[in-house]
Amino acid sequence: MTENQKQPATDEIDLLQLLAKAVLLIKANLKIIAFAFFLGTILGLVFYQFSPKVYESRMLISSDILTESYSKPLVEDLEKLAKEKNFIALSSKLKLTVQQAAALGKIKIENATEKGEVSKEQEKNYLTVTCQSQDNSIWPSFQNGLINFFETNSFVKIRVEQRKKFFNELIGKLNDEIADLELLKTKIMNGDLSSKSKENMVLMDPTTINSELIELNIQKMNFINSLEIVNSVQLVEGFTKFEKPASPKLSISLAAGSSFGLFCVFLVIGFKSIRKMIRLSEEKLGQS
Repeated sequence: MTENQKQPATDEIDLLQLLAKAVLLIKANLKIIAFAFFLGTILGLVFYQFSPKVYESRMLISSDILTESYSKPLVEDLEKLAKEKNFIALSSKLKLTVQQAAALGKIKIENATEKGEVSKEQEKNYLTVTCQSQDNSIWPSFQNGLINFFETNSFVKIRVEQRKKFFNELIGKLNDEIADLELLKTKIMNGDLSSKSKENMVLMDPTTINSELIELNIQKMNFINSLEIVNSVQLVEGFTKFEKPASPKLSISLAAGSSFGLFCVFLVIGFKSIRKMIRLSEEKLGQS
C-alpha cells in the first residue's frame, strides 16, 4: 500500500519538474522567442501586402429553364478551363479578353432556395453564381458574358423558341375569342339577335359579355408579359464590386506568420536542448 501511494506522488514530482524546466527554458530564451514572434508577424504582413489579391462576388439569376443540375456542369467546364489555363477558349465562351479570362478563378453555381423546397416545372429556379477573380474591375463584363453563355446554349435556345411559339399561339387564340365576343356584343346592342317569335327570342345580358371580355384581356396581358420575359435567364442581382479581398486575409496572414516564427524558434531551442543532453550523457560516460 505504501509503495502504491508513493508512485503517484513521484509521477507528480516528475511532471512538476518537467514543467519547471520548460518554464525556465522559455524564460532563458524569452528574448529570442519574442524576436521570432515579431519577425514572423512582419513576414505575415509582407506576405499579405505582396501576394496577389483575390476578390469574390456573386450574382443572383432566375430561370424557368435552367436548373442547378443542368447549369452546374456548364459552370464546372468553365472553371476547368480556368484551372487548365486555357484562357483563349474561356475568353471565347464568355466574350472576355484573354487578360480578363486569365484573372478568373473559382466559379460555382448553386440553388438559392432551401434544399428542402421542391419547385414545380413551371416555377422559376433561383440560382446563385459565385466567382473569384484577381481583377476587381471584371464584374460587369463577366456578368454579361455569363448570361450570354447560358442563353446561347443549344438546349436553352430550343426551349426558349418553344415557349415563344406556345405563348404566341395562346395570344392568337385569345384574340380570336375577343373578336368573336366583340362581334356578339355589337349584334346584341343593335338588336340583330332578336327574332319575331317570342319562343325563339335570344336573351343575353351585355354585362356578362363585358365580364368575359375583361377576363380574356387579362389573360392576354398575362401571356404578353410572359412572352416578354421568356428569355432563359433573368438577372435578379448582379455582381457587386467589393474593395476588401476575399484572400489573403490579414488576420490569417499575421497569425500564420507569427506561428511560423514561434515554430522555428522552438525547433531551434529543442535542437539545442537535445544536443546539450547528448553532450552531458557523453561526459558522464567518459567519467565512468
